[in-house]
Amino acid sequence: MLTRIYVIGSLLLYWGAITGTLAAGADASNDSAEQAKAVKSKAEILWDEFGIAHIYGPDLPTVLRGYGYAQMENHAELILQNIALARGRAAEYFGPGSNNKNVVSDEQVITYGIPKRSEEWVGQSDLLQRKLIDSFVAGANEYADRHLNSISPEFQRVLPIKPADTLALFQYTVHFNFMTYQSNVAKLMSNWSAEKPVTQGEDVRDKVQKASNGWALAPAKSSDGNAILIGNPQLGWGNTSLPGLGIYQWMEANLVVGNPSHPRINASGVTFIGAPFMAIGFNDYLGWTHTNNVIKNADLYELKLASGGYEFDGGVHPFDVHEFEIKIRQADGSFSTQTVTVRASVHGPVVAQRADRALALRVAGLNSPNVVSEYWNMMLARHLSEFIRANSRLQMPFFNVVYADRDGQIMYLFGGRQPRRSGGTYVWWSGIIPGDTSATLWTDTLKWSELPHTINPPGGFVQNSNDAPWFSSFPKTIKQSHYPSYIAANEMEFRPQHGAIFLRSKRKFSTEEVTTGKMSTRMIMADRILPDLIAAARASGDADASAAAAVLEKWDRLSDAGSQGAVLFERWYNLYIADSNSPKDSRWGVTYPAFRVEFSPTSPLTTPVGLKNPAAAVPFLAQAARELQKQFGRLDIAWGDVYRVVLVDHDASYEKPVPLTNVPGAGSGEPFGAMRKVYYYPSPEPNPKFAYDGETYVQVVEFTPKGAMAKALIGYGNASRPGSPHITDQVPYYEQKRLRAVYRTQSEVEAHAVTRESY
Repeated sequence: MLTRIYVIGSLLLYWGAITGTLAAGADASNDSAEQAKAVKSKAEILWDEFGIAHIYGPDLPTVLRGYGYAQMENHAELILQNIALARGRAAEYFGPGSNNKNVVSDEQVITYGIPKRSEEWVGQSDLLQRKLIDSFVAGANEYADRHLNSISPEFQRVLPIKPADTLALFQYTVHFNFMTYQSNVAKLMSNWSAEKPVTQGEDVRDKVQKASNGWALAPAKSSDGNAILIGNPQLGWGNTSLPGLGIYQWMEANLVVGNPSHPRINASGVTFIGAPFMAIGFNDYLGWTHTNNVIKNADLYELKLASGGYEFDGGVHPFDVHEFEIKIRQADGSFSTQTVTVRASVHGPVVAQRADRALALRVAGLNSPNVVSEYWNMMLARHLSEFIRANSRLQMPFFNVVYADRDGQIMYLFGGRQPRRSGGTYVWWSGIIPGDTSATLWTDTLKWSELPHTINPPGGFVQNSNDAPWFSSFPKTIKQSHYPSYIAANEMEFRPQHGAIFLRSKRKFSTEEVTTGKMSTRMIMADRILPDLIAAARASGDADASAAAAVLEKWDRLSDAGSQGAVLFERWYNLYIADSNSPKDSRWGVTYPAFRVEFSPTSPLTTPVGLKNPAAAVPFLAQAARELQKQFGRLDIAWGDVYRVVLVDHDASYEKPVPLTNVPGAGSGEPFGAMRKVYYYPSPEPNPKFAYDGETYVQVVEFTPKGAMAKALIGYGNASRPGSPHITDQVPYYEQKRLRAVYRTQSEVEAHAVTRESY
């Protein structure tokens, strides 16, 4: 009976969101006929001073039309560029590209079956998803029709946008970027193949270290007695001079359905451009963030070739073979063609081949087409039970979920499509898998209830920074022994240790204190090993090592802009790791100096610690000192003098970058353990390096009895189009490690509206 009541209530709420009528029993005001008429006639976008769109409409499809319109207004060129890639037609629109990268990308996309599958997904979409995708695409094309001359002719070739493009972008980004990255597909292929494997070419996005932080604090852990949610995806930066990072570009928006003073839905957050839903977001009742999961759900199977097919279960199976043609635009506007032959086994498409072997790729979640409706049902939810019912469809195959709500409930979920495997360990399944037997071929995935998760743990918080689910709460509430051994390794890296140590450091936190903790640049690896290194350097009698030890002794252990010693410590680490003879420890996919005390799952917040052979580390410290002295004339050069934030505009063709900022950076990459994780790319000049990866979006949300109050930041800005003022306007907040206000109420938005437009 309860299930029936929920289903009826959900259908009424869904119908109310679609049509603009009120759902029976919903917590909404009884608008008068005059108010309803006024709302229905009002479909507009208010833009605030940071280029954030506040989109109003009488029903959800109308608002989604405005969402598509607004995304194009802020990111038309990048959206069209991404769609070209996801269609497998980048070479047709833009030519072969440097090093033939567009051709290689198109071959890969076609091999993965993205164009065909995205069309199939449109036909398999449920009513809600199809309605919302159609509305979103209509709005995007409406913007292009109205402002076609503002879009470079090169990108106009991609128009019009089609419903299948939204689902192709989703597959391209999640299934064949995040999931294959986490499963080490490219690296395994490179190690296996004597020939160059099918990859995305020499693109900088291959270097992006996909990471994130997510925290949720229960009311008992909060100074104001309200649940707090912290979201912090750390991905490639848009608005830099490096190409190929546009697939990670976030856009922040506020979507309001119904009477603006008493909305039925007030959704805020971010999504990857081109997506018709909030990927990380919240309403007045609840919210969620995602972190990149350690889930292994993209597998490479090694096939033994025989008689034109491959060996399988004692026989020889033929490949399923299809041929496709790709068009390649030439400099004179003509086209050449190239045939792509795609062979597939029962595992998936062949992605690499040797004389007698081949690799086939199997990716989870390719039969789950309704991600848009899942996310909007999550956003329509008002309580944890409703959220779980929506999320349990698992149409999103990858990310962890960190959740909090107005009722004070918090949750962590090891989210995604986890293959149901025939035994084995996480390490075993992380390699290349024998493909000659059905014993290794998974055909099912775990249900939501079977995935590791914890709700309202006694420690008052959940955390994830891309670590295993076993460390999501302290005291631990998810026991590894209760789950298959192929789920995840029993390890916790420095960055999640950093977060958990902070969250245990006080009984209660304010939102300001939580923000400060999230912004920490402390390199906790230094805390663990510097005492041994400094002592050994001083005992060595080496003058350069002793001078370096003096700098490291005074160092604040931060990678803030003004920190003096972080550059020296990083240089020492790089030299030490590069030497083939230095004692090292490979852990968490990263190489470290060998530790005196190894990591222990029973002491996950205090291990590893120390250096196994401190004396062996001293020559590299002396070398680092000499190099810095030669390069910069000092050992204590400030971090921000070397590592910078360089954001750029582009010309109308989006080919030539135009630098706009060059300010001190703050934050460091793995394996140092800073919560503000940032990677830097060498510039053509001797120095500095500039940020291109990490710390893209931060949101801190407090769920008060009156609704959600939030602050947020996108360091590289909320727009990317040539001439936009919203590329550099959040940089001052980034420099100061501050967040800006998120406007959600009608009065706040009206007070900060810079422009408004109808759509």
